Amino acid sequence: MINLIVCVGMFYILHLFFKMSFSLHKVPFIQWTYVGGDTSNVTALSSRMVAASDNLRQSLPVFFVFAILSVILEVDNLMVAQIWFGLRVAYLIGAVLNLYRFKMVRPVIWLPSIIALVCMGCNLYT
Repeated sequence: MINLIVCVGMFYILHLFFKMSFSLHKVPFIQWTYVGGDTSNVTALSSRMVAASDNLRQSLPVFFVFAILSVILEVDNLMVAQIWFGLRVAYLIGAVLNLYRFKMVRPVIWLPSIIALVCMGCNLYT
């Protein structure tokens, strides 16, 4: 479980660079280095990466709490946590491919990840 927690942390750090990475050909790097920089020319892909990062940040604290409690309480939540992480990777891929322009694609990926978090929480009580 500890390895997965580290992988999820690295996945989050990777998310932090996506907005800038996919717009460097339109927005000079120097514009990213200060608060008043003009980043208005970001690409559509960068905008989707921001949305995917925001979505990850909404469930990430709950995942970390449940994962760390699983380690402390010695509850086997590894499989459910791996499913959650796999769904988060799938969510990112869906954002990259712009799949969320189609109706009902986003909930098909997002909702099971929330269910996985609920399962992790329920496993802590047994």
